[in-house]
Parts: sequence; C-alpha cells; structure tokens
Amino acid sequence: MKILGAVTVLVVGALLWLAVPAMAHHTDQDDPRDTPGKLDLRTVAFDHDGTPTWRFVTFGRWTVQQLWDQGFLMVQLDTKGGSGIDYVLVVRSTGTQLQANLFRLRPDGREVKIERLRTHKAGSRAAWVALKLSKVVIGAHRTSYFWSAMSSFIGTACHQTCFDTVPDDGMVEQTLSTSPTPSTTPTPTTTTTSASGPTG
Repeated sequence: MKILGAVTVLVVGALLWLAVPAMAHHTDQDDPRDTPGKLDLRTVAFDHDGTPTWRFVTFGRWTVQQLWDQGFLMVQLDTKGGSGIDYVLVVRSTGTQLQANLFRLRPDGREVKIERLRTHKAGSRAAWVALKLSKVVIGAHRTSYFWSAMSSFIGTACHQTCFDTVPDDGMVEQTLSTSPTPSTTPTPTTTTTSASGPTG
C-alpha cells in the first residue's frame, strides 16, 4: 500500500516549489506561530552527530490518535543537485504509533518506497525521525545536501489542509562530514520501526 497515497498531490506538489535552496547554513530552524491546526511547527532541530535526525516541535499538543489520517510530518531532501527534490521522509500515524517511511521521487512526481525509518513521539508536542545517509544517493562530488521540513494537518480549524514549512522559503544546506562518493540506487526493502532513539 502506498503510504503517501491520497496526499501525494497535496503534499508532494506543495513540496516541489521549495526546491530552490536558500543559503542557510545553521541547522536548527525556528518558525513563528503562523499556521492553524495542531501541527503548527515551532522548531525543527537537526542533529547531524551520528545518524542525521530531525526533531519536530509544535506549538500545540497532539496525540498519535489525533494524527491518524489527518496529520503528517515530512522532510524533503535534495541530494543530487537537480531542479527538484529527490527524497521525502514521511511520518504518519497508524492510530496507535508513529511510522516513518523513505520515498524516492521520480522525475514524473511518482513516489517509490525505499524502506521504513526510525521514528518516535517525544512528549506531547514533538516527534523525531532518523535517516542513515547510506539509504539515499548523494550526487558525485557533492560536499553538501539540502533539506526542508513540512507539516500538514486537516481537522478543526483546518477544513482544508493546513501546511507549515520550515524554513518558510528555500532549503537548509547541510555540509557532509566526509567527501561523498557516487553511490548506487538503494534496493527497496522494508524494515521494522524501532521505538528506541533520541528523545531530545
């Protein structure tokens, strides 16, 4: 089953316009209270020590049950230096727990599921997702990649989907710790979500 499914047009379409990088080298991003709904992002903190990990902190409180089929947290990645984004990390609710998956975006906008990622809720206002860079293709000779985050929610005060993007414009440049080498396209696999990891 496609995890993005019905949100592909709304979410991926909204992500694509953010693909022009911004020259922002700091990796923790604060965002104002500017979006209705439960997933108005306050901070997206990025931990690049060890496995890259993004921690979403919202202004409002929310539960895993409240996000079921209503809310998503996402990270988009530009790893190849093209005109669009290359990968999307999608955090969703199964009703009882959070689940995250990595998708590769084809040039035609279709998504290909790569594998399950580690994710977990962190208190009443936060969640994190982690990605090993070995799971994605880094362009040859690149010394950095770009990322941006997004939330989407539909519900009270958001009868039409409310989006919040961090940063508001462009993407954040993240320097690679070592010089990249060309890598092969990962073979799609499925792994089990772990509830252990950073809690911030």
